[in-house]
Amino acid sequence: MSTAVLTHDAPAHRGASPATCKFGMIIFLISEGMLFAGLIAGYFVLRWTANGFPWQPGSAWPPDASLPHLPVLLTSINTVFLVSSSITFHISESAVQKGRSGLGWLALTILLGATFVVIQGFEWVHLHHEGLWFDKGGIYGSSFFVITGFHGMHVAIGVLLITWCFLRQSATRCFTPQHHPALANVALYWHFVDVVWIILFTLLYWV
Repeated sequence: MSTAVLTHDAPAHRGASPATCKFGMIIFLISEGMLFAGLIAGYFVLRWTANGFPWQPGSAWPPDASLPHLPVLLTSINTVFLVSSSITFHISESAVQKGRSGLGWLALTILLGATFVVIQGFEWVHLHHEGLWFDKGGIYGSSFFVITGFHGMHVAIGVLLITWCFLRQSATRCFTPQHHPALANVALYWHFVDVVWIILFTLLYWV
């Protein structure tokens, strides 16, 4: 049998099924959730032992009272931007499921996500200028910046993924009501990042 016949008869490889892709993303997000859980647990262990173990109610945190206060108002506004981006992404995915492009809502999601990253960068610069950094503020400074930096990296990656979806959709209209697994999986990632930030914002800035 000729090579041409073999090539013609061989089934075309279409990649993993949407269900398999979704399952893979869920497993990945579970592993990411475990990483964040470890960071949060470590943060609270450090906090509870900062003034001697066991932790006593009313113990000072951060341990050094001269350290700058976190910009709660600015970060609250930034949190609104990130949560809003999750809403706009959901609207975009719903638009695709109804046969529309969803490009406008995707563009807005990118703008909101990028705004979050920029404002968080501004916050970091401000805190560094005020005397709080990885190597300043003891375990409080190092743990705070490790956790927020790890999350900020995830947000930046998410913005790049959404931009990739936007470029693909604008160039080829590849996302259709019947087939849009890439968009759906990026949406899962983005919603996960948003939920994690709400938890981190509550624990780091309010508790």
